[in-house]
Amino acid sequence: MSRVKEADEHTYGHSVRSAVWAIIFGRHVGMAKKDLDVLAMGVLLKDVGKAELERSLLNKSQRTPEEEKEYERFVEIGVEILRKTPQVEPKVISVVKTHCERVNGSGFPQQLRGDKIPLLGKVAGIVTYYDDVTNPRGEMYPLAPSRAVAKLYERRDKEFQEELVVEFIRAIGLYPTGTLVELNTGEVAVVVEQNFERRLKPKVVIVLDAFKEPLAKHITLDLAEDDRRKQALVDSGKKRFDEVEKIEIAQDLEPGSFDVDILKIRDDYLFTDEKKSLFSFLKRR
Repeated sequence: MSRVKEADEHTYGHSVRSAVWAIIFGRHVGMAKKDLDVLAMGVLLKDVGKAELERSLLNKSQRTPEEEKEYERFVEIGVEILRKTPQVEPKVISVVKTHCERVNGSGFPQQLRGDKIPLLGKVAGIVTYYDDVTNPRGEMYPLAPSRAVAKLYERRDKEFQEELVVEFIRAIGLYPTGTLVELNTGEVAVVVEQNFERRLKPKVVIVLDAFKEPLAKHITLDLAEDDRRKQALVDSGKKRFDEVEKIEIAQDLEPGSFDVDILKIRDDYLFTDEKKSLFSFLKRR
């Protein structure tokens, strides 16, 4: 991974984010701990072969058929690197080998179809695609997560298994992590964590005040917990219903609507505050 980071910062960030999505997805569907570890490690290492490719080839948004064929070699290169690396499980290598396969046979490197693709490879393909479209290389603004979900849903039962697509969308919520939203109080916030019991009430980081001015210090707010606390005041008689303002998401916004570094806010939260589970199993190895 250090070699990948040195060769291409975008690929490194993509691999780490995809591994976080994989953990969230795996936990949602009740994946066994051992399988979750294999999935996370496989997704984290899926792009190691790109460290051997020319940087110019990685940066091209459109490639000729010959260049595309050369680019697709990264999977087989990565598999060979990992086969020569001590203590990398064969199941981890299988995830790397199959994460670019598609259920309709349009993937690579083997054009596998349907159930010929192992489950963890199918999951890896979905989380890889989702992070690719929400964080496209070279684009100033990423695709809004709600639009990325729509694009993923369009590919159900074509490139990706329908049941897995539906479960992934359930896992990341109606307002996926990284969504820029406006609250009913006027503030602008970034969704950083889901609430699986109340999907309309995720955890957010408020970055702009009601006048759309930057806050000197960002505020992390759990909408579900805030709602429970205020409802308890009403239920106990300490507050009247009309004295309590429930905070809700009014609408989601396009990433470029305001000068907000969505990726940094989201990634800072994912990688430093709450989502340490990605690296916890690495420390045990």
